[in-house]
Order: sequence, then structure tokens, then C-alpha cells
Amino acid sequence: MPQYFIFLFVFFSQLIITSPYTLVGRFAHTASYMDNKIYFLGGITKDNIRGANDFFYLDVSMPFNLDSTLPIVDLSNDAHQVYPHFYGVSTVCGSNKDTIFLIFGVSKESFSSFSYRFINNKEWVQNTFGGIVKWSSAVCNNNGSYIYIYGSYDVNKYTMTIIDTTRWDSASSDLNIPNYLGPPILLPNGRIAYIGERNIHDLLVNLRNIHMYDTNNGTWGNMSTSGIEPSPRNYHTTVLTQNGLIIIYGGANNKGAPVVDLISVLDIKVSPFTWSILNDIDPVPRSAPYGGHTATIVGNYMIIAFGFYLNATSQLAVLNDQIHMIDVSEDNNYKFVKSFTPNITKTAYPTETLATIPNITKAAYPTKSAIIGGTTGGIATILIIVPVSYLLYRKKRTVIYAPQAKHAINC
Repeated sequence: MPQYFIFLFVFFSQLIITSPYTLVGRFAHTASYMDNKIYFLGGITKDNIRGANDFFYLDVSMPFNLDSTLPIVDLSNDAHQVYPHFYGVSTVCGSNKDTIFLIFGVSKESFSSFSYRFINNKEWVQNTFGGIVKWSSAVCNNNGSYIYIYGSYDVNKYTMTIIDTTRWDSASSDLNIPNYLGPPILLPNGRIAYIGERNIHDLLVNLRNIHMYDTNNGTWGNMSTSGIEPSPRNYHTTVLTQNGLIIIYGGANNKGAPVVDLISVLDIKVSPFTWSILNDIDPVPRSAPYGGHTATIVGNYMIIAFGFYLNATSQLAVLNDQIHMIDVSEDNNYKFVKSFTPNITKTAYPTETLATIPNITKAAYPTKSAIIGGTTGGIATILIIVPVSYLLYRKKRTVIYAPQAKHAINC
């Protein structure tokens, strides 16, 4: 009889649970890439128009196909202490780049700013963070010691604050940055390039001029680019590829309509940086978003998640509940793909070229910044110990495979 109970104990402790999980359409969420996982958190969904706090990741350590089931791990039980929110900003930082820092100033509980740290894949820890600011971006520097967050605290008044990740305190802030700046990219030489901007009249301006912040000396500067510049836009995303190219994807024009030039590329290996527009990309999926999405570079793939797209019939924005991928391994030959294959090969960035760019001019606005801390393998299992571990089981993370949703949810 004891052997029988031992057999049952071993059997149930190794039971694999595969619960159905359907990706929900959302936008204004965050995506953080760490340890071969893309972590998604928050955003606006059909059922949570004032913000959500569901938390899950896509495992990119193994091959998968978008038409099959996706390796999704649901960590929502670990994020109950995080306020439901949207338009938060996140970055992976810390000395070992093993902590997700999340900051947001828009939530249904309060319009104060909140900050959290997801440490070593274990738990969220809330930190004190004052001020009513709508943050739009967060960037970690190369050694993980500081986070540079940018946002607005009033109409046409923008601020950059810098956080020391070792002490979680701020040094100083720029409170008079004149324009709303687009999404940032940290360059290998320590400069942050902001792609796109909106002027004091709330109009989008061209992308010929790139604003830069140098984390090495705390100064702002501008660069004039060359080539065929993209059309003005917001709601777009930016990523940096392994071969030194910044890809901007999506965006809306001054009227809120999708831009015609969906993908543009900025070559940072040359001086000045040079734009090119990709017009011959493979047919774009109907559900590919143009705004409200996230884009994450993983090896040779740009993984685009959720957001909203334009319904061809109604011409209304529709929430996207799917994940899309673009293969960016070949320059000027990008294509939407269904299959993902991990690639651990890393290409060195041309830091020497970037460090000697001659045509960056010092900006006229203040140069001080502040420092504050705050920015997708096999079948997963949940161990069930019967019967005494039932209560423990309820607290465990739910590990599941998620089928790609085949429908969209109207906004």
C-alpha cells in the first residue's frame, strides 16, 4: 500500500497542466526582453478600458510557429500588487540586467506615479516615486546603473529624470524640454537617440532632425540625418538590429491615420545617419498593427505584439490580439514570417564609428537630466502535490500554451 501512495505522489507531482489561454487584444502595454523571454504587462483591453495588470511572457528560447500554439507563461498571480495601468514604461536594468523596472503615471487607482521592480524573475517590489508625470519612455544605460525616463508633467512641458538603480533615487531633472520626443534607442556609444517629435502646436514634425542625449556627459544634442526621411508620425516603435540599423515600424500621421511608409530604416554605421524606406516588403497581414503595439528585437526577428490596426471595411481601429514577426536578417529584404528559430549569435556594433560622429550640435535647451530607477522551452509544468499541496498549487504560476487568437476585438 505505501508503494501505491508513493506511485500516486510521483505521478501527480509530475502532472502537466495545459490550460486554454487566449491572447486578448490590447494596446498601451509594455514589453520587456530578459532571459530569452518577452514579458508583457498592462495596457488597455476591451474589458479593462482603464488599465489592466495581467502579466505573462512569450518564451523565445525555443522554436515556435504563429499558426500553432505559442509558449506562453501566465504570471498574473505574481502581479496582483501592480496597479492596473496603461501607457507605462519599462526597461531591463540593474548591474546584471536581471530586473524589469516599471513606471507609470496613469492608472485607475491614482494619477500619481508608481514604480515597481520585477527582480530575478521572482516578484514585483513597489518603490516610492513622487510626481504626477505621464511617462513616455525609459532607457537603461549600458552598465545598468542609471535609467533615463522622459515624459510630460504639463501641457508642452517635458522632463527627463535619471534614476540610480543601486539606490533608487533621482539626481536632477530637466523641466523645460520644449518638444514631445518620440521613442528612444540607446546607441552603443551611450547616446540615446529619440526618433520623432511633436512641436508645441501638437503637430508632428519630420524625422530629418534627431534629438540625442549623451549619458556619458549629461548633454543634449541634435543630428541632421540624410537619405529619404520617413513621413512624420507618432505611435510608432523603434528597435536596433544586430547589424547597426534602427528600424521604425508603424505610426499614425497628424490626422491619426496609418502612415503609408510602414517601415523605415536608419543606418547608424555611417555619418551622418542615413534614412531609407522599405516599400517592397511582403504583403502585410491585415491584422498587423500600426500603433499601440510593442516591438522587440530577438536575434533576426522583430516581434510585434498587439496594438491596433485599421479595419479595411469600417475604417475603424480594431484591437489586435495577435503577435506578428518580421525577419530582419537580410538588409532591404524584410519579410513577415510565421516561424521563429532562436539565434544566439551576436554581432558587435560599430562603436568606434558611433563615437566619432562629427555633426552632433549642442542643443539650446537645458542639459541637466535626472536619474530615477524605473523600462518574449518545452512544455511548461506546474507541480501538483496531492492532497496536502493543494493550497500551494493555488499560488503557483500557471504555465500554459496559448493558441494564436484568430479574431479581433472592436475598440
